[in-house]
Amino acid sequence: MIIVITISMNEKGMSRVVNDSRIPLTKRSVLFLASIRKRSCVKDNYMRFEGFPSAMLCFVAEGSGTVLIGNERREFEPYQLYYVDCDTSVELSLSSGKLEVYTMALQQYTEHAGAVQANTMHMRSEPPALFIPGYIRTRKAKQIWSRIQLLYEASRNSSDAMRLHLQFQELLYLIMQECSDRPRQNSAKQGLNQVTEYMQSHFHDKIDMKTLSAMANLTPSSFSRLFKRTLGESPMEYLTRVRMDSAKTLLSQKGSRVRDVSAAVGYEDEFHFSRIFHRTVGVSPTFYMKRNQLKVAVASCLQLQNSLLSLGVEPVASVNCCKNPGMGELEYEHFFTKQWEELVRSAPDVLIGDAYHMHLYDKFSEIAPSVVLASDGSWIVNYRKMADILGRKQEAEQTIHRLALRVTEAKGLLHRKLENKTVCVIQVSHDGISIQGAIDHPLNELLYRDLGLRPGRSVPLHAKMLELPPEWLPPIEADYLFILKKHQRAGSDDVYERLCGVPAWKSIHAVRAGNVMAVPHWLRMSWTPIGRNIIINELLELTGVPLEEAGYGT
Repeated sequence: MIIVITISMNEKGMSRVVNDSRIPLTKRSVLFLASIRKRSCVKDNYMRFEGFPSAMLCFVAEGSGTVLIGNERREFEPYQLYYVDCDTSVELSLSSGKLEVYTMALQQYTEHAGAVQANTMHMRSEPPALFIPGYIRTRKAKQIWSRIQLLYEASRNSSDAMRLHLQFQELLYLIMQECSDRPRQNSAKQGLNQVTEYMQSHFHDKIDMKTLSAMANLTPSSFSRLFKRTLGESPMEYLTRVRMDSAKTLLSQKGSRVRDVSAAVGYEDEFHFSRIFHRTVGVSPTFYMKRNQLKVAVASCLQLQNSLLSLGVEPVASVNCCKNPGMGELEYEHFFTKQWEELVRSAPDVLIGDAYHMHLYDKFSEIAPSVVLASDGSWIVNYRKMADILGRKQEAEQTIHRLALRVTEAKGLLHRKLENKTVCVIQVSHDGISIQGAIDHPLNELLYRDLGLRPGRSVPLHAKMLELPPEWLPPIEADYLFILKKHQRAGSDDVYERLCGVPAWKSIHAVRAGNVMAVPHWLRMSWTPIGRNIIINELLELTGVPLEEAGYGT
């Protein structure tokens, strides 16, 4: 039996997979295999491709890492199938030492149905409409892999074009069966999908829990619990977010008015809408409308000015108003006055502060009409919040994608260099030491979760840090020890000297091997994309991985 996959195109350009000749078509298309190749890479850790000669199916046979296809990022691994077209951009970072991919270049032929004349076939240059660029989810990956291997061997050893075509069509048929025969969701989740679709299309109407729960065929309490468990927020929180996302789009349009936007997203009371918008987004609707022309100042211990720079925003002032240990009262008063005068002179429209400046919130309001506190415990939540407020969401996501590729590439390099070696970070301050843990801080998560480094013994796995006097240093089994000194004016050098005299210090493998390294303030730097990139580069250098091997600069 000959199996042919065809694509039907109606007058509106919509496509679907069909095999019923009774369906009236304007044109029918058939996909052919132009070529199949096996591509291997063992040296490059980072690769970038801007467009391809033809549309392709790509099957990962070996290797793992992170891939960015257009604006979609995902972790890839063996036995995954992807589709790219001529206009697709692809960036790839390897975490494994080798990558092996089978690429199948596709050619599309279209049958044009004439009114009187017989049908004729024409080759088409545009990419086939059968797949969307990106990952193709399959359940029978091993079976698909087996057919690709057979097809590859046949292409090398056989000149029978018809046989290759039939094998390829059988492979396509299997892939399409996988795409169309996925298990159906249970009725409750189907009901949730129906509810969310309804909310997205009727958010401007009055919506109540009774209507939504009935739509999902659940009691209101069961519906609310399932919704929260599945989507991570309550139905009303979800509805508010949908409305605010729509409001942000409308407010971005030229000539928009808050009153009109309020009514368009389902709020009869303009002032109630403004309060909800400010509470959800962080700024007022009026501010949001002017955000692209705003002057932005930063008051931060966490170098949030670097987050703005990565978004393409140059702050008019960057200050740190916090008092450091070792500062006397008169010195701090003079220091604060200078910082405050700089803020006043800059006359910002908005002032962004971190959690360390929360006590100055009311005072900042005297300078700037709007004050935003980036006080979440996650650097990426703060970063996205700032980007959203400043109209730079797309720039933020691009930066996050690039950083994820960078992390994946560095993870592979560090894994091959360090193998089973362990690391530990110790803060040294004027009043003691802190062994950094594995969770609850951007630096901890970067080192141990994202880069996959192995924590040494005594590194707290379920805590942010372990604080203690230097004389209480526990046994630490670490091959690399990174020392972060802070508040040196207040006496951290003296504390470090005490630490080096403790017997447990001299028993650390990193100390005996000469792998004790002073690092800058990684804790602060880890809160911004620029800082995280610098930490990665320093980590590679300190552990003996040349930056040119990674193919990245700072």
